[in-house]
Amino acid sequence: MSATKLSPLMEQYYREKRQYPDAILLFRVGDFYETFAEDAVIVSRDLNITLTSRQKDDDGNKIPLAGVPYHALEAYLAKLIKAGHKVAICDQVEDPKAARGLVKRRITRVVTPGTVIEPSMLDESSNNFLAAVVEEGGRIGLAFADVSTGEFLTTEIPAERLTSELAKFRPSECISPVRLNWEGTRLQVLEEAHFSRENAALALEGQFGPGWEKRLRLEDKVLSARACGAILSYLHKSHFDALGHLNDIVIYSGSEFMRLDDVTLRNLEILRNIRDRSRRGTLLEFLSRTSTPMGSRAMARWIQMPLLSQELIKRRLDAVEELCHSAVLQTRLVEELKCASDLERLMSRVSCAIVNPKELVVLKSTLQRLPALCQILQGVAARYLNDLQCQLGPLDEVVALIEKSIADDPPTNIRDGGVVKDGYSQELDNLRSLLRDGKGWISRLEGSERARTGIKSLKIAYNNVFGYYLEVSRAN
Repeated sequence: MSATKLSPLMEQYYREKRQYPDAILLFRVGDFYETFAEDAVIVSRDLNITLTSRQKDDDGNKIPLAGVPYHALEAYLAKLIKAGHKVAICDQVEDPKAARGLVKRRITRVVTPGTVIEPSMLDESSNNFLAAVVEEGGRIGLAFADVSTGEFLTTEIPAERLTSELAKFRPSECISPVRLNWEGTRLQVLEEAHFSRENAALALEGQFGPGWEKRLRLEDKVLSARACGAILSYLHKSHFDALGHLNDIVIYSGSEFMRLDDVTLRNLEILRNIRDRSRRGTLLEFLSRTSTPMGSRAMARWIQMPLLSQELIKRRLDAVEELCHSAVLQTRLVEELKCASDLERLMSRVSCAIVNPKELVVLKSTLQRLPALCQILQGVAARYLNDLQCQLGPLDEVVALIEKSIADDPPTNIRDGGVVKDGYSQELDNLRSLLRDGKGWISRLEGSERARTGIKSLKIAYNNVFGYYLEVSRAN
């Protein structure tokens, strides 16, 4: 389409669209996210919404248009991701009322199955892994990252074990420089340069700082480093600018766990049953009696990756035995944990700077339980439980900050206001006072100006041309 015949808005749309031609672009216009041309046809079909049109193209054909309300974005986004689409979100990045001419817009996020962090779009009992695969010389470098929990793992394996390793983690999305013989997930084939050593070094140093090789123990694991770097680059290209919760990479070895290939996992119905691929009747459903979503995800990992080390098995079973023999300890732990929220995914949303006010209050409530959990585990005999107790530390400063600054029952959307407590910010309190008692403030200002100038007839008046102004008689 000729740029000379496009409106400024459509020129802006196509400029952003060119950045991600393989994605559906949701373009914020007022109270709607709009799609145009081929994207609009796809969105109308997959979301079952009305397809309309706006200005014509060079051939005189109207450009298809379909839109969804901005406040319902998450629900529609979930449907598009489930349908297998990659979605780029283009937001208004300035106040339309203050804009001079066309409102500034830019792509703020790219959403794919492996980069979802919205709670409503995730299964709380399962991880949502993004995988990266690098192959060289019959060896595979494999990395898994769950942006929603902060978990980041890597390993190097023989090429023939790739499918069984992917079956263990069941990633929602996989990136690779070549097509893979694996149909269990969405595959993104990216350019070879994305998986290069140079790209990995830049990405890993950017995330973990100088000396990352030694700190992460990746000095002699080039393939793992390339896979981890590819994941970080992919996340940054998806506009994840804050990834502080990905603060370590766990290197695991296949020799630590029993090898369960995809055929074994399927035939033994460990995670999914054969009939409808649900959890009904599986080993996971039978064993999962956890109190939190975090525990449910841990249980799934434990049974799909059984330990081989007798020492580690004994440590874990010693903890189980102590809990079984101490009904008081077990009951007290359950009582505390069943009221806790999904701390892993909450902290990830905080780190990615997309947490909403209500979630901050939920975070505070969960953090307030940490001292009680520490006290309950005080003096336990099992080494496994004792190590957990040592890792738990009260975050009193975070709790105090949220308690002091955030309203007890804030709205979900920050734009609705009423998020920050009165008394936390003097500047905000002054603005709120002006908003609530504008006439009273003007009256008090008028009185103070009369006293300062000595002009008893001074008034503060208002009109549509000048706004508020000081009015005095000709004699003054």
